[in-house]
Amino acid sequence: MNGRHLFFNELKYRWQGSLLAAAAVAVAVLSVTASLHLLSEFDRQTQQDVHALQQRSQERMDALENEARIFAKSLGFNILIYNGAQRLETFHANDVNTHYLTTEQAGTLAASDFGLLNHHLPFLRHRYPLPAFDGEVIIAGLEGEIYIKRRFQQPLEVRIEPGEVQLGDSVAERLNLKAGDSIAIGGASYKVTLCRKPLGTKDDIVIFMNLADAQNMLGLEGRISGILALSCNCSAGNIAPIRAGVQKIIPEAEVVEFAVRAKARQSARAAIQRAAEAEVADITRSRRTLRVQLERFSALFAGLMVVAAAVLLFFLYGHNVKERRHEIAILRTLGVGGGQIYRLFAAKAALLAVTGSIVGYLGALLLVQSLTDGATFCGLWTTSMLLVLLVGANVVSLSASLIPAMIAARRAPGIVLNEEA
Repeated sequence: MNGRHLFFNELKYRWQGSLLAAAAVAVAVLSVTASLHLLSEFDRQTQQDVHALQQRSQERMDALENEARIFAKSLGFNILIYNGAQRLETFHANDVNTHYLTTEQAGTLAASDFGLLNHHLPFLRHRYPLPAFDGEVIIAGLEGEIYIKRRFQQPLEVRIEPGEVQLGDSVAERLNLKAGDSIAIGGASYKVTLCRKPLGTKDDIVIFMNLADAQNMLGLEGRISGILALSCNCSAGNIAPIRAGVQKIIPEAEVVEFAVRAKARQSARAAIQRAAEAEVADITRSRRTLRVQLERFSALFAGLMVVAAAVLLFFLYGHNVKERRHEIAILRTLGVGGGQIYRLFAAKAALLAVTGSIVGYLGALLLVQSLTDGATFCGLWTTSMLLVLLVGANVVSLSASLIPAMIAARRAPGIVLNEEA
């Protein structure tokens, strides 16, 4: 009864010290909770920033990928399919085939929906004497692309309609022709729809016409020099899967890749990918470095607050014991044991620790709620976190009260009463 009387009197008549001790615990708990939240909020923000950056990078990459695709298309076709019996160096030198593929084979390849190739363009290329040109020109018969993988994609080479032609720059200049004029070739008249820009290549002496018109004029009905195509990015630099796939459909076909164009396409896409990955890596590395610095600062700040609270509690409990030593001595003479005295002071320390922890925790939550959104606030409210803080606060408070309480419990009451006398 006397022990309980001492306990309640302590809280009632010396409430200032108790309030200060609880406040010290509350400030320490608030500091630790706020520090933990600061790190948690930083991690959450980092994830959001990285995710947003990845989305923006992906959007930019998609846009750049589309630009790279357009750039690759501007380079032209990078795959040539031709009859394997044809000597390719002879064809390039003379622009005349000794062995042909057929339009039927080109149609079979297009109908197969072969995934590694896009933009199939059957063509016939053949030298042809043109008296008005005072020499030979090259007739290029183009049917137009007979296979495009996706409907929204635009053809690389526009279809030339029957009865129409397009002139290379040298042909148009020497014959003094322009779009809208007519030209006689092989006994037939054709309308000039386009005079192409100078390229400084053989294409400057080419007359582009409809494939069927070219076949009829040259007496090569149903025959083509080959098929131009564009390989998918996944097979750039690796012609073997394309060759194997094409030869299953057209056994006598051979496949070659225009290496410079393929490498340009592959390098453009690889550069875009590296740029996007480097941007994400840079922001992640920067945030990681900042997180380490923030963690160190938070740990130092929270640690200092805990130490400061422990020191303050130690002095408060020590001062309290010194003030109550006369009452404690009287209780000891009345038979109250030292263990009971210690338990009274420990109970007070535990009560103040619990009170201070709850107040500090609620204060931190209110502070967090005022600075952040509700989702973060709810995420911080966890039972396990509160229990950890309660245990930690009790350990600090009980440790600070240990020495003063032991002194009060063990000191001989006679000595204390004689000092008072």
